[in-house]
Amino acid sequence: MKRSQSRMGHASECYELLEFLSRRQMPVVCSEPDDIHKILALRSASLLQAMTEPTVVLRTGERRIERAIVTAITAEGRAACMMRSANALTPGRR
Repeated sequence: MKRSQSRMGHASECYELLEFLSRRQMPVVCSEPDDIHKILALRSASLLQAMTEPTVVLRTGERRIERAIVTAITAEGRAACMMRSANALTPGRR
C-alpha cells in the first residue's frame, strides 16, 4: 500500500512541476536534483522536451545530472495540464 501511495505522490509532484513549467517562458533551466528527476520522468512520458547535461559519476559512485533545460511542453503535456485543472475544478473532487 505504501508503495502505490508513494508513486501517486511522485506522480502528483511531477504534474505540479509540469503545470509550473507550463506557465514559464521557455527555456527553463533546472539544477535542483529532485526537479531534474521529475523532468526526466516527464520527458520519458513525452509530456515535455528537455535536454540534460551528461551524467557525472561522483567518487561515491552516485550518478548525478547537474542541469536540465526544459525547451518545450508537448501537446500531450498541455493536454495533461488541462485535464488536471478540469478535474481540480470538478465539484466533489479534492
